[in-house]
Amino acid sequence: MASWARGLACLRLLFWSCLALALPCLSRHAAAQPGAVVDEKQSLLQIKRAWGDPAQLASWGAGDGISHCNWTYVSCDPAGRVTTLALPNVTLTGVVPTAIGGLAGLKVLNLSNTSGGGGFPAFLYNCTGITHIDLAHNQLHGELPADIGRLGESLLYLALDHNNFTGEIPAAVSKLKNLRYLALNENQLTGTIPPELGELTNLETLKLENNPFGPGMLPESFRNLRKLRCIWVANCNLTGEIPDYVTEMPEMEWLDLSINGFTGSIPPEIWNLQKLQYLYLYINNLSGNIVVNGAIRATSLIELDVSANQLSGTIPESFGSLSNLSLLNLDQNNFSGEIPSSIAQLPSLTFLWLFNNNFTGALPAELGKQTPLLRDIQVDDNNFSGPIPAGICDHQKLWVFTASGNRLNGSIPDSLATCRTLFWLQLADNELSGEVPAALWTETKLLNLLLQNNGQLTGTLPKKLYWNLTTLYLDNNRFSGPLPVVAARLQKFHISNNLITGSIPAELVTGMPQLQELKLAGNLLSGVIP
Repeated sequence: MASWARGLACLRLLFWSCLALALPCLSRHAAAQPGAVVDEKQSLLQIKRAWGDPAQLASWGAGDGISHCNWTYVSCDPAGRVTTLALPNVTLTGVVPTAIGGLAGLKVLNLSNTSGGGGFPAFLYNCTGITHIDLAHNQLHGELPADIGRLGESLLYLALDHNNFTGEIPAAVSKLKNLRYLALNENQLTGTIPPELGELTNLETLKLENNPFGPGMLPESFRNLRKLRCIWVANCNLTGEIPDYVTEMPEMEWLDLSINGFTGSIPPEIWNLQKLQYLYLYINNLSGNIVVNGAIRATSLIELDVSANQLSGTIPESFGSLSNLSLLNLDQNNFSGEIPSSIAQLPSLTFLWLFNNNFTGALPAELGKQTPLLRDIQVDDNNFSGPIPAGICDHQKLWVFTASGNRLNGSIPDSLATCRTLFWLQLADNELSGEVPAALWTETKLLNLLLQNNGQLTGTLPKKLYWNLTTLYLDNNRFSGPLPVVAARLQKFHISNNLITGSIPAELVTGMPQLQELKLAGNLLSGVIP
């Protein structure tokens, strides 16, 4: 999956940026009551000692006249009470210091990715006005406490993801009534997703993915979460059909139900979610056609991935109106029919993955011409026929084109052979013919070139192949002439069953120093093997 765009709608960074606008300005220089200053300062010094006096906290000193509010990573209110302690990505040692619980006015605690250990810091219950807790990407362990609801109704943001917490999610999380962001993903949590989470009616982001939960269904109570913008429950051992209520969440932008055991069809109403940008349903047991009733309203979609299911039918014509769509991944299903020509005109399309289906007909003639961002096309193992679209690399952005295992015919277009950005070309097991343009061997930046089993491809190979080429498969064609002798990075060279002539040059040994596989059987070679 293209994980390269994923996370944009739920990034913790966005929430922290919004925090700067949501919280009142905190003065670092306002006058403070002497007693409060001393207590707060001493608490911070205890925290520093507990962390082993790290160099990153060198500004935290005990000198007279230096306000602790000026120390790095610290912010205060006008009374001199610490309100923010934020050390993200600062490597520290040991457990989360208990002295943090002495900062009674603490509103924001961010210790993400600090290598902190120990159990859940229940001493934070003392910080009765705390609004944001981020302890993600650490080494915390043990069970989450049954009384975690004591963190209080002021809490808006709780990130405990990427740790080693075990046990079940406590039902008492539901007492955090004003929570907007809850991240418990990437832990070792068990049991099932508690229905009590459906009481968090202010929740906007819920991340539970990649926990070893037992089999269960999405709780019916989740229909109360009308403010949800992001729900990420990938790889949570979920079963049953996709609940209809997910189609009734008007704020939904990111819906990830991937890598579960969902069955049944995709609810047609899901295409009415006007704010939906990212929809991931891959690796489930979904079946049936993709049904869109009327005009598609989910026109904000950027990424759509329903791969590795049992879906069938054709690609809906209305997908051609998704002008923001960057990723369309339908691979490893039972789709059939032709690719709608409108798909080839999507202005934002970057990744088109349709391999391992039953698609037929020709690839759209306009593919590449109207898609200026198109970078990756994978349509292997279908029943496509006809020529390779001549303008497939018109915009010189194409990185990958794989179409093996089809019935494509005609020749390899010159525009593809001169595609400067192309590094992976896989056209094996088709019915291509004609002379391969000479530029393909020398002008592209190909790492992998697979043209085997076409039968009628012809041409000669240059003495020196492009330096970056690592894999070259040309078996079962009609290439002729002598063997190349220089290919600096070539590791696998298969050219069996062609019309190669001459001898095996001794220079091949030094000219291809990384060669691991060489297959020359079934040619017209002569002479002595070096």
